[in-house]
Amino acid sequence: MSCCGSCSSSALAIWIAAALSASPDGGEPPAPLVPIDGGVERAGRPDAGSPRPALPARPAIARIAVFPPVNLTGGAVELKPLGNLLQAKLAGEGLDAVGGDALEPFLSRHRIRYTGGVDREVAAAAGSELGVAGILVTSVDLYQANPPDFGASMRLVSADRKAEILWAGGAARAFDDEPGWFDLGIASTPQLLEAEVFARTARALAASLSSHGPHAMACADDARFLPKVRFRSAGLDSSEYAIAVLPFQNESSHPDADDLLALQFVRQLRAIGNFRVLEPGVVRSELLHFRIVMDNGISLDTARVILELLHADLVIAGIVRDYRDALLKGTAPSVEFTVFALERQDDEVVWESTSHGRGDDQVLFFDVGRVSTAPELACRMVRAVVRDIADPRPPASRAALRRRR
Repeated sequence: MSCCGSCSSSALAIWIAAALSASPDGGEPPAPLVPIDGGVERAGRPDAGSPRPALPARPAIARIAVFPPVNLTGGAVELKPLGNLLQAKLAGEGLDAVGGDALEPFLSRHRIRYTGGVDREVAAAAGSELGVAGILVTSVDLYQANPPDFGASMRLVSADRKAEILWAGGAARAFDDEPGWFDLGIASTPQLLEAEVFARTARALAASLSSHGPHAMACADDARFLPKVRFRSAGLDSSEYAIAVLPFQNESSHPDADDLLALQFVRQLRAIGNFRVLEPGVVRSELLHFRIVMDNGISLDTARVILELLHADLVIAGIVRDYRDALLKGTAPSVEFTVFALERQDDEVVWESTSHGRGDDQVLFFDVGRVSTAPELACRMVRAVVRDIADPRPPASRAALRRRR
């Protein structure tokens, strides 16, 4: 019995000595890491020759170029870290994203400074030179550090001469959107909201490209935010329309409210199946090429010229009168705008409406139904307008139909 115990102690001592001699402290450097079948092993180990089952690589859904985000917040934002975070979220969803330093030579070669839109020449060049199927254009719509708020919009544009909008999405979050029990769900830093917003939009984009999701992230229908005043021509039917959304005239205190509202219309119109929305970068390129300036809004004569240049069926434009975020806890965002649509065929205004709302409209108890950010409020208000444009039935009839279903 003592012999066996002595043998065990001797064997244990030999094993410890061998382990120490192979450690960095024992003087011998550890064997280098070498890749084996998708895993990692130590060279020279007895198990290094045994192949480890390879980890299945997730196939790339699509290869896309990720343009640097543009800042539409009206304040200062560090855009490069946000672009890197977006790329990481896209890669996590199986998308082969080309951006950051890898994209810089392309942007420099084509002298691209404005990345908030894509014209046809840039789209075609990206497809041929980068081998991508689309270009992701992103804008930061809301950013606040204390208390944290964050919102972003994006759209995927085809990398060819058509430069069509393949998908559009966006999301916005305030720090107290989901407080939960004992306020455990309150976001304490903007980084938490940034990661959540980009993860949500990356999932939606990947689902759309995999044919498992819609072509746009539509906002929730909300009867509180229907237009207050509306006119709809009998000539506006449910036909398939090619629509150009022009920059709105900005009369609000937010310096980028005109672009923010126009992008909301692009996204919600894309969510409607019978509308083909022209890429805003293509519209901007044509306006610059023909030196069309709209500092004081758009006249009907200018709208008619634009319709002919872009070969669009409808042109949408308007005025933003109010666009305010909830900058302090307990306050509510507010948005007000007027929009009109001019049809090319009959050369007449077929739609005009005015909308105004607050995030706390008809909120009575415990903040149930409260909309906490201006981008989300604008999204719901624009959704209500677009639904009215697309569906000739009055809102009451549509609501009754949904109840019967």
